[in-house]
Amino acid sequence: MESRIDSAQLFSQVTTQAPNAHKGQDPQKLKEAAQQFEAIFIQQMYKEMRKTVPDDGLIQRGNADDIYAQLQDMEAAKITAQQGGIGLADLMMQQLTK
Repeated sequence: MESRIDSAQLFSQVTTQAPNAHKGQDPQKLKEAAQQFEAIFIQQMYKEMRKTVPDDGLIQRGNADDIYAQLQDMEAAKITAQQGGIGLADLMMQQLTK
């Protein structure tokens, strides 16, 4: 259940779209999209932070534990982004509504 995000591809998609493609769109939808992007970013941060935790415990972890941790991180990231997150969604909204 490995999801990879190619930053170069994402950047090229953003830069090739029309600069004013967001004009005329509902601000609430833009905010939701920005929060979703921030949630994905936070989830990736959680994933990378979790890799630093040693995997040596009394009970060995299995595939189910990994899936549960990923789902837990996904929900935590979603909630974090909805509650203000790290400010990435706000910066994106400022940029998009100029």
